[in-house]
Amino acid sequence: MHQAGWAAQADGGVPYWELAEDDHAVHERARLLLEQLSAVNPDGVASAPDSAEMASTALRTICAPEIAELRAVLVPELAVWSELEGEHVAGRADALAVEQDRVTVVLDWKSDVAPTAQDRAQHAAQLADYRDIVGAKRGAVVYMSTGEMAWL
Repeated sequence: MHQAGWAAQADGGVPYWELAEDDHAVHERARLLLEQLSAVNPDGVASAPDSAEMASTALRTICAPEIAELRAVLVPELAVWSELEGEHVAGRADALAVEQDRVTVVLDWKSDVAPTAQDRAQHAAQLADYRDIVGAKRGAVVYMSTGEMAWL
């Protein structure tokens, strides 16, 4: 028996977005996330990204026209699972656009600055799996650092 699915948030899956378009709030959130990371992994602080760069990249991404038009229906970080071609596949989709209880778009955020052809192929394959699992017609790998959206 073939089963596939996606798991909604504990609150019933009401679409929401967790990042405001307020520059100060986004910068503060980035600073706090890096502070939390340094508490868990003090050795990683030296190689951690700059919080201002993180904030501006995130803000630029969510304000991009193709993302902005979906924000009202985006649900972040959802578990997806299925059996595809005899293989069990499970993961966590970065964001799904959910309209009338159907997933219409899958988004996969990537922070790669210069992804190789092999990286891009792996990203596209992962996105295609997620898109197939949830039955979405469209999906995009969103390269946040460059602002590129690779639609499948």
